[in-house]
Amino acid sequence: MITLRHFRRGRLSTAFATSLVLAAVGCGEIDVANPNNPSVDGLVQSPNATSASALATGLLRGTRANVAEGIRWLGAFGREGYPMSVTGASLPGSVRDPLNGNGFPGNVLYADPYRNIRSANLLLAAISDVGAWSDAQKEAARGFAKTIQAYDFLQVIVTRDVFGAPLDVGIDPTAPPAPIATKAQVYARIATLLDEARGHLQAGGTAFPFPLTSGFSGFNTPATFLRVNRALRARAAVYTDNWQVALTALSESFISTTAPLTLGAYHVFSTNSGDITNPNFRPDLLFAHPRLRTEAKLRADGSLDLRAQTKLVTVPTFTVQGISSNVQFTMYNSATASIPLIRNEELLLLRAEANLGLGNTALAIQDINLVRTTAGGLPPLPSNFSGDLLTELLYDKRYSLVWEGGHTWIDMRHYGRLAQIPVRAADPRLFPAMPIPVAECQPRTPQPTGCGIVDGITPPPQP
Repeated sequence: MITLRHFRRGRLSTAFATSLVLAAVGCGEIDVANPNNPSVDGLVQSPNATSASALATGLLRGTRANVAEGIRWLGAFGREGYPMSVTGASLPGSVRDPLNGNGFPGNVLYADPYRNIRSANLLLAAISDVGAWSDAQKEAARGFAKTIQAYDFLQVIVTRDVFGAPLDVGIDPTAPPAPIATKAQVYARIATLLDEARGHLQAGGTAFPFPLTSGFSGFNTPATFLRVNRALRARAAVYTDNWQVALTALSESFISTTAPLTLGAYHVFSTNSGDITNPNFRPDLLFAHPRLRTEAKLRADGSLDLRAQTKLVTVPTFTVQGISSNVQFTMYNSATASIPLIRNEELLLLRAEANLGLGNTALAIQDINLVRTTAGGLPPLPSNFSGDLLTELLYDKRYSLVWEGGHTWIDMRHYGRLAQIPVRAADPRLFPAMPIPVAECQPRTPQPTGCGIVDGITPPPQP
């Protein structure tokens, strides 16, 4: 049986099994040479600009390691879509059966972020000794690394939520396992990392000492990357109802009422040797939930919300495990299609959400209307709208951010509306969180909350 301590002793490797070993969950330092990744060994033993730059750019590759799995599985939890393999093997563990700590998606959505957090720790420890970098470049690198760490911790906590997660990554492998921090403590660490990164980036001069991917076009200097940092700070603040903090962060982000809604930072993919293609370019596997069409609002001419028209396409009906769909997504229509990390459309809706939380209804309506009219082609809400504005906001977030990161599931859980996600007899189960992986639980006595089976809830099925 693999224990957590075994997990922490794993080598860096490109193989999935070894990457899961490396990841977790409190990865400790290793003393043996690593022929699979000499740049990391070189960075630890003798830091230089080449090895540090390689690890820094590798962090962006690390952020996308689990993005496709997150979209698929969290999207299924929120009934945005389904991973429908011909065998049906992917459906029971996402919409039908209870979740357990051995499940593949739960483990990879835990292991990959921790692997990247550990890599960022290695970079942060080495930066001071990189003689070729100026003080400003070192500050820029620190700000970059801490922003990526915060992003990865956010990826972990949105899946585990009330179960919490470890924060101490890089402890001695012979030490007891890292404590499971509470949800509040994890979000506090995320806030601290992003705010510390802000200071580093402000002192970071005019350029990073390493290249960023094309997904950060327009955000590839310390000053412009800071706007992405603040956008992530706003997302985390909204998730924790820190409305004023969110508004302050948004004011320093790239939010704009005149820029394209697509403006933002993206995960990029390619067919180049050594790179990976977009894992969600899978028309053989990934289907949209039919409700995205049936629940779409109508425009003035009677046609569907433009987002339902442009993001969905009708295909021949496919049925597996009693679940049928004749709809697929169009956003990732090639092997090199990008996946949003965060973009302007989300920021406008986050600002509406923060203003709504503060009771600034008129301001919230302004941003909701900008998105619903521009992206959806829908008529604006009246300025004296007296209905359930949160419901309207959540509708717009669902259609604007669908299949980009599990936003429907995260939002419905946030507002205690999980049971309102429609289920059918073939997909009856909704989950509040993923369990903590077995390997994280085994060495702990007593085992923390979140270890074991997550039954979820089973609302009455709809026709």
